[in-house]
Amino acid sequence: MFDVDYLVKILDLSKKEEYLLKLYISETVTKDEVYYLFNNLDYNIEKETLSFNFLLANLFQNNPHIEIPKDIEPRLKGVLKWFRYRNILLMSGLKQLTVALNNNDIPVLFIKGAAMRILEPNRLRIMADVDCTVDADNFNKTIKVSESLGFNVNAVCDYATEIKRDSIQKIDIHKNFIKNYKNTGKTGKKIFERAKQLDFYNSKIFIPNNEDMIFLLLINGYENIICSQDFYRTVSWLLDIIYIVKNNREINWQLVVFNAEETETLAQIKIMFEMVNYFLPDTIPGNIISSINVSKQDNKNFLAYTKKLLFCCKTQHLKEQVRDYIKGNKNFDFFRVTKLTIKFFYLKIIQKTPIIFDKVANRMFGI
Repeated sequence: MFDVDYLVKILDLSKKEEYLLKLYISETVTKDEVYYLFNNLDYNIEKETLSFNFLLANLFQNNPHIEIPKDIEPRLKGVLKWFRYRNILLMSGLKQLTVALNNNDIPVLFIKGAAMRILEPNRLRIMADVDCTVDADNFNKTIKVSESLGFNVNAVCDYATEIKRDSIQKIDIHKNFIKNYKNTGKTGKKIFERAKQLDFYNSKIFIPNNEDMIFLLLINGYENIICSQDFYRTVSWLLDIIYIVKNNREINWQLVVFNAEETETLAQIKIMFEMVNYFLPDTIPGNIISSINVSKQDNKNFLAYTKKLLFCCKTQHLKEQVRDYIKGNKNFDFFRVTKLTIKFFYLKIIQKTPIIFDKVANRMFGI
């Protein structure tokens, strides 16, 4: 059965990860609670993922009354310095693009991590890239402006184009806020109209209002849960939403639901509301969740989209496995590479065979 428990299973947080996450979103944290991680959960800085160590370092930074153990203090602080430097470079590229777009009378709206960076200047985040949106009529002109600044088109899809200037400066320029759903242009226009205008290094930018930010974070968060294998990426949406709710008690949850109705994402938004409350009960009012009625057709479409997403992600992971194995092994196992490659092409063929796709997806993913 596809429900919150199924999503939690996909999320696959270790005991340490779930414990750290609950500490991070807690209103109050004590030294004993943090040190329980070291004394009882077998924490080892060398073996934990970069994103785990980043969140732990951030936890200490947000709670200066708790002393970092001396043996790991330099490295944890080093993790924060690295991401602080990386984020400065990312936002610097976005700043230059924003100035150029302002000069060309093209309104630009920051979304996802870039928007949260403006709303939360004092909270450090992991950002692989930064995202912004322009009106569809200005999209091609925006790409040309970015190329005049030395950016190159790195990847193109239906809803966005990634531009890149070096190994760090990557910007996703969106012409649709979300993908694979209907009426996104109509809803996107309304989100732009409701957006707040702010100053960003003497340039004008727009940030979605609180309800639209929550909606976009939930949509993106769902895809990260399904596709990402990185601890921070799979929970960053939750941290962002909790920040917005804690700092803005008056949230118009009906507007979030209305966005979902317009884009036919009611099933997705409802299950993500339930995910928020799984980690932090009562964050989303229960009456709001219970008021969402998902039709059989909407649920069918949602499950079909989820199966497609699971398949695509599994295929991509296999491709990455083959690539990384070949790069990392001079004397690699030919049979292992062949086996992974056969699995990859098998999944690619299945995705293009509607007659058997659903049965294979149900068997593989237990939906």
